[in-house]
Amino acid sequence: MSRARRARSRAARRRQPPRPTSRFDTSRLFPLLLFLVVLGVYAPSAVNDFVYDDNEVIVNQKAPTSFAEVAGIFGERHFPNLPYYRPVTRTTLLLQKTFHGDNPAPFHLLNATFMALAALVVYFLLRLPVFGVARTPALLGAALFALHPIASSCVYPTASGRETLLPSLWTLISVYAYLRTGRGWRALSLVAFAGALFSKEQAVVIPALFLLADVAGIAPDPPGWNPRRWIVRYLPLFPILAGYFWIRHLLFGGSEYAFGELTGPLLSLGYAFQTTFLPSVELVYEPILPIWLSWPRLILSCLAVAGLLVLALRLESRHRPVLLFWTGWFLVTLAPTANIIQQEAKYDERYLFLASLALIAVAAAVVSKGEWSGQPGRTTIAVGLLLVGVAGLISYHRSAYFHDNLAFSRQWLRTDPQSVNAHYNLGFGLAQLGRHQEAVVAYERALEIEPDYGFAHNNLGNALTQVGRPEEAIGHFRKALELDASYAEAHHNLANVLVKENRRDEAMEHLREAVRLRPDFAEAQMNLGNLLTEKGSAAEAVTHYRSALKLKPDFAEAHNNLANALVALGRLREAISHYSEALRIRPGYPEARRNREIVLMELTRTGG
Repeated sequence: MSRARRARSRAARRRQPPRPTSRFDTSRLFPLLLFLVVLGVYAPSAVNDFVYDDNEVIVNQKAPTSFAEVAGIFGERHFPNLPYYRPVTRTTLLLQKTFHGDNPAPFHLLNATFMALAALVVYFLLRLPVFGVARTPALLGAALFALHPIASSCVYPTASGRETLLPSLWTLISVYAYLRTGRGWRALSLVAFAGALFSKEQAVVIPALFLLADVAGIAPDPPGWNPRRWIVRYLPLFPILAGYFWIRHLLFGGSEYAFGELTGPLLSLGYAFQTTFLPSVELVYEPILPIWLSWPRLILSCLAVAGLLVLALRLESRHRPVLLFWTGWFLVTLAPTANIIQQEAKYDERYLFLASLALIAVAAAVVSKGEWSGQPGRTTIAVGLLLVGVAGLISYHRSAYFHDNLAFSRQWLRTDPQSVNAHYNLGFGLAQLGRHQEAVVAYERALEIEPDYGFAHNNLGNALTQVGRPEEAIGHFRKALELDASYAEAHHNLANVLVKENRRDEAMEHLREAVRLRPDFAEAQMNLGNLLTEKGSAAEAVTHYRSALKLKPDFAEAHNNLANALVALGRLREAISHYSEALRIRPGYPEARRNREIVLMELTRTGG
């Protein structure tokens, strides 16, 4: 080929349009990687058991089997002796119980999934143009938020963790949607607000977050000085709030509102700074003031907050509204648990979960300064990865403290030997394992600290019964009832001991009181039926057995005992069906098998 021809060929190739490339933007994988990392840190907790409140909120509850029972959750307390109304959270827990029983693994995995989803929402929230956070700081900030030890306290305890995690996820979705444009986003913000509010009472602050966004001018199309636009914007919130507070009033009558101490908010602020910037490696569950307060850590944390604030104030004036919003976010989301109103536990890490986002978001904005048109430096990435890695390791390590009731209680007692609830829960865990003598010691220690702890008297009575000390057990059941005459379980447990002591008339009184106080108490209904059968009142006993089976259809003992009562009434064929049902539920039930064989022989003999 001649030189001139080669030159023309090269010129023709230069004139051809470039071939299209099929490059994939790998940055799209970063959110997926974030989700998987967070899930990976928390997923090993699937081997853990239920602990502490999980037993009351999940294990002791009846799984709903119909839409009507699910709907009924919205008219019930969340916890028997506390003013909590959290029907959405409770629905998720009890529906899981419907699908996979009391297997704790799926509960833990769903909590881990919720936290991974929260990390994603935080990432997309920080990436909204109004916040001016670059991609890498947004990813690192979202990871730090979800892997911080504060966050771990919202994952590992199944019930109390989800009671904070789920409403927090709804809150993040609600605020993110509020900061987007369009009717669909506005509708989503309202739905998420309702989901958050009916998940936990602390979500009542969401309208204040909306207000912050409008006042700071970071929400789309803020209403400005137009009163009509303000009314139209916030009017849809009022039916949700009105319905929520109406139900609360029916359940609690306003008895849950009592002001805390004047120093409460200030101390809660110090606890928030210290725990966010310098968290402890070990679990310190619901600490009291002398335990959590560390002056060196508190001073260093306050200096860190001051330094972050100085750096934030150096941002360009166009970013001041963002700083105003996040400052307000921190104070508003902290307020419900800042001891302005008295609460059961004054301090706990999970109370700080949403508030911690504000500090992380401001830090991400500071790091992103000057990076809106460039890439973050290696130092930013290295420090961010170090913080995320350390936080993730601490959170992963803390899973061991929630392995079971014994591990949880013993760690609690290591940090607070005077915690009555820790001693009580240790006793409960020991009793679960059949170590009743050790449980007696734990319950007695709880009562030394708080002599009028009714639940501890009741459980100590149970443990004393198991170790063969019935008279002492009766004394503790009576003390529990002296403290609370409406304590149905104590009536039932006292009746059981009285039956063993052959004091059946007295036992009958307590069983009748137990079912009066709690008609849904299946075991008490059955045991009352047993006493009635013994006394020759089989017809009345049948009524109570049927009540027990309506509440608990797979109650094998109730089927067997109902069949015995039916035999006493001469209804042999009906009795056979209940013996058979008892054997279907529990194939190795010797008493039901023997009873059925006797009745079948009687039917054969009489030709009935």
